Amino acid sequence: MNLFMNKSLMLLVGLLIISRLIGLPTNFSPMLAVAIFMPRLTSRKSIQSFLPAGVMLLTSIFLPPVDLLILSCIIFIFIVTPIVSRQINNLVYSCISNVLLWFFVVNGAVWISGGGSLIETYIAAIPFDFRLLLSTSLYLLLFNSLEKFVKAHSQHNKKILDS
Repeated sequence: MNLFMNKSLMLLVGLLIISRLIGLPTNFSPMLAVAIFMPRLTSRKSIQSFLPAGVMLLTSIFLPPVDLLILSCIIFIFIVTPIVSRQINNLVYSCISNVLLWFFVVNGAVWISGGGSLIETYIAAIPFDFRLLLSTSLYLLLFNSLEKFVKAHSQHNKKILDS
């Protein structure tokens, strides 16, 4: 790893940690968008999956406690999201697919942890997860625009974190 990659990686991790701790509205975070975008930032599969999952796990220590099953499902989603995104290789479809994956897996864990009706749990989650879809879409649009700008003004064709 060269110095530029180390600085870029440290900056990304720092920004992600700050985004988790500054108190953004519920389900309006760049985290899922970053996990979706990771295959475009680096070819290293371990960084793609474990950077977003690691930030989620690390920052969860400083946030209000979450049921262990729910937290495990969230971490699972962040590990799997870059894999799904690599397979789909389309930001729009990756966004929709990963938000749906989040919807079914995380809210399934909410239902198991909290009881009640499965249907009611999923219905109650729709406004929150719609906000997740909206925020993920907006952040992906921003990331894609920044990627195009960097590529247009760069001398090399490598991924940003592989430079």
